[in-house]
Amino acid sequence: MYQNILVPTDGSDHAERGVEHGLALAEEHDARLHVLFVVDETTYGSTPALSSYEAFIEEIADQAEDVAGEIVEDATERGVDATMSVLRGTPHEEILQYAQDNDIDLVVMGKRGATGVEPPHVGSVTDRVLGSADIPVVPV
Repeated sequence: MYQNILVPTDGSDHAERGVEHGLALAEEHDARLHVLFVVDETTYGSTPALSSYEAFIEEIADQAEDVAGEIVEDATERGVDATMSVLRGTPHEEILQYAQDNDIDLVVMGKRGATGVEPPHVGSVTDRVLGSADIPVVPV
């Protein structure tokens, strides 16, 4: 049923729920798991010293690679083919573009991300992906 499942993450506990569900679905359907971490450049604004800003974003990207890498390791240990990407930009836009570029069949993501919202609402990134995706999106 599914060949390519995308699990976007921001490293938060809320996102972890989506990762776990996506991993279980990939395992069940023998699908490839795509782990995506988008470094949200809009959240961090800009600083007058461009080099300081770039260094800060690079540090976050390094942490993102660690988070995504751990998920790929877990998937591999469970026998799931997995790949990871760390991108920069606006999260919902990067998620949607990645899904289109990589023939993603299903997006599984946490209902809320690092910023969190009170239940029963979904986070802004999840809401934007849900409202714009041409493929199924499962908020967990």
